[in-house]
Amino acid sequence: MNPALQPSSPHASLRPKDVGRWGEDIALAVLERQGYTLLARNWRPQRLEGQSRWSGELDLVMHDSHQNLVFIEVKTRSGVGYGHPLESITARKRQMLRQLAYAWLRENQVTHPSMRVDAIALCGSPLGFTFEHRQGVV
Repeated sequence: MNPALQPSSPHASLRPKDVGRWGEDIALAVLERQGYTLLARNWRPQRLEGQSRWSGELDLVMHDSHQNLVFIEVKTRSGVGYGHPLESITARKRQMLRQLAYAWLRENQVTHPSMRVDAIALCGSPLGFTFEHRQGVV
């Protein structure tokens, strides 16, 4: 059994959604210390009449310290037994993130000359974790 999932683990009693929320909290705190400013969290586009249902969300939408608009996907895992967290960002997921970013721009009536999609991987638990930030993954 993966040691991170044993009963003594801080994540043992957490649902996957709660582990993801913990990862987003850590990512937000780290990025804010680096000068990023939060614009939106867990953003989902509004559904328009006659439009098919959107799936997915943008975990974090932020301005970096240079005022670039950054859409951030946060992936959190308790260990690497199922692979590195960023391995779950498939071509289909990258396409969805790109579509969601453009939907956010439209819905918020924002024209921004400089924007990108980043990914953050957290692996571990509150007792110890790795943090990896990759810029421009889409």
